[in-house]
Amino acid sequence: MKFDFKNRGFVVITLSAMLIAVGVINYQLSKQSALTVSKEFEAYEQAQQDKNTDKDSNKNSNTSNNDKNTDNQSETAQITVVDSKDSENDKIKEKATETSKQIEEQLTSKENMNKSTYVLDMKMTREKQRNDLSEELNEIINNPSTTDKSREEASNMKLQLVKYQETELKIENLLSAKGFENALVYIGEDNVNVVVNKEDLTKSEAAKIFDLVSEQTGVSYDKIKLMNSYNQK
Repeated sequence: MKFDFKNRGFVVITLSAMLIAVGVINYQLSKQSALTVSKEFEAYEQAQQDKNTDKDSNKNSNTSNNDKNTDNQSETAQITVVDSKDSENDKIKEKATETSKQIEEQLTSKENMNKSTYVLDMKMTREKQRNDLSEELNEIINNPSTTDKSREEASNMKLQLVKYQETELKIENLLSAKGFENALVYIGEDNVNVVVNKEDLTKSEAAKIFDLVSEQTGVSYDKIKLMNSYNQK
């Protein structure tokens, strides 16, 4: 059998052409696939960058808002504390002034002086008003929301009330020892009211009363008011 070299050459050429064609096709497909993957990777990277950018933006925005909120809360808290402090202090002073005014009004009332039980009634009124004020001061002192300054002021005022009561009782006893029985003394914020019951109150006796009261309270003479309830009956 003879081998046909011509046919063999044709086959070789044909196979070579086919291999070249397959190689070209594979190259094109690989190139296209690579381009597709590259584009997808770029798109993925861009999406990640956008996502991170949004996160950073939101983070910065939240941080800024939190800072603003913190500043606003801090400022509000400061304002509240200041307002609360002023309100407490004003309440303490107003109540003390109101109590003092009420006691003095009843003590100097001619209608009350005409009563046979005037001294006893006024002492009871004085103690009741003082006790009511002390209870309100206790509420301020024991309130957890009370500022340190207001608590200190309320405590000092409560101690001052006790001191006033002790001094009033001491002066009344001293006046009684000097012949002024049933004397009544009330120490206000910046003045002292003294009521005695004497038919003939001389200037000398009045001067002694002024000396005694000023010595015990440290109040000047012009801040002492002396009244004689005997003349009202």
